[in-house]
Amino acid sequence: MNGRVRRRRYSRRAFNGLTGNQLKLIGMLAMFADHIGAVVIQCGILHGRDALACSAIIATASGQRWLLVGKVCRYAGRLAFPIFAFLLVEGFRHSRNRAFYALRIGVLALVSEIPFDLAVYNTWFYPGYQNVLFTLLIGIVVMEGLELLDNLFLQIVVIAGGCGLAWVIKSDYSVLGVLLIAGLYWFRHNDVGQLVCGVALSAAESLNYYCVSALAYVPIVLYNGRRGAQEFKYLFYVIYPVHLLVLHLFAGWITGRVGV
Repeated sequence: MNGRVRRRRYSRRAFNGLTGNQLKLIGMLAMFADHIGAVVIQCGILHGRDALACSAIIATASGQRWLLVGKVCRYAGRLAFPIFAFLLVEGFRHSRNRAFYALRIGVLALVSEIPFDLAVYNTWFYPGYQNVLFTLLIGIVVMEGLELLDNLFLQIVVIAGGCGLAWVIKSDYSVLGVLLIAGLYWFRHNDVGQLVCGVALSAAESLNYYCVSALAYVPIVLYNGRRGAQEFKYLFYVIYPVHLLVLHLFAGWITGRVGV
């Protein structure tokens, strides 16, 4: 599928690089910043769901300051998905039980959908957009297809099918999200190819944010190939739905309309 090159990590520095858990922590901090900007500031403080109220607030000096803070948070948040996509590929490659790996992501996607819909749309169920974990789940299925199939045409069909599914269900990061996961997996034996593919697709995904997602590869190239402390293995599985629910409640408290 790709030409193999001798594996070389870009992370060999005096501090021995970043472990997978350290990368995950950077991704989670970026995700928190993004969701604080989107849920607490844009939907809460700026009353983003009410166009008239939002316009009135933004017209004030205080509103302009909060608008700037919200934008900074959203820009910082663009670093999260490329990091999680990279870690997903690494996790898939080294997983002893890929079916269970996919099941964990799938269950978490379902569990997180209500907190996601509440945080973003202030409703228990919104079928028009799905949380990012559905994109990650589709990415796992695509990687499994690429692993099983040796025919280039069929591999392209698998990637196209995954992209199509993400577009149909309107999962977060959609087509480019699946393409990024597939691309990182495609070049899994070629560090340079993986870096070029990742930077290009991440930049394309964040065109509206001046391609800032490409900066996620600064910490990624420092990855040293080690997982890190095992006690943090399932931290993300708990934090993702919980932090969305907490941010929804906080934004609701700010706007005075907690709930649906």
